[in-house]
Amino acid sequence: GREEPIAAPARAYRSPRLTPDGTRIADDINDQENDIWVWDLVRKNLTRLTFDPYSDGSPVWSLDGRRILFSSTRAGRANNAPANLYWQAADGTGQAERLTDGAKTQLAHALSPDGKYLLFGGIDDKTGRDILMLSIENRKTTPLIQTTFGELNPAISPDGRWIAYQSN
Repeated sequence: GREEPIAAPARAYRSPRLTPDGTRIADDINDQENDIWVWDLVRKNLTRLTFDPYSDGSPVWSLDGRRILFSSTRAGRANNAPANLYWQAADGTGQAERLTDGAKTQLAHALSPDGKYLLFGGIDDKTGRDILMLSIENRKTTPLIQTTFGELNPAISPDGRWIAYQSN
């Protein structure tokens, strides 16, 4: 491989994620909007996906490229709401659907190779930063890696047998 610049306009890109078919990039742009945008590598255009006044970030593509899972504080900062997990059609149609209702901030990271589970980072008062797993089918959340240390940024191997993550 070799690096190739893309023609995307200069913005404060933060978490670029390539679609499974390699044709689009979802990213949260950390500027005045703090929303999810999609760069089409073929058409060379940038399209805004989310329009909520609160922060949307940490995008993860569904396996078929039809949905983007992400973290959002759209429940309202006035209520001191944490970032929870949502998903929305990648073409921008319809409304975002809330997947979790946690009391602490949650950041989307990695979808399992079968598309059934999302690994995400969560914060617990006792254990700090942990890695949790969301069942897409029944919306059940399960702690996956929870120690007295901070665990974050999980990635799943292509065969689903291994998880790499950062820890202190």
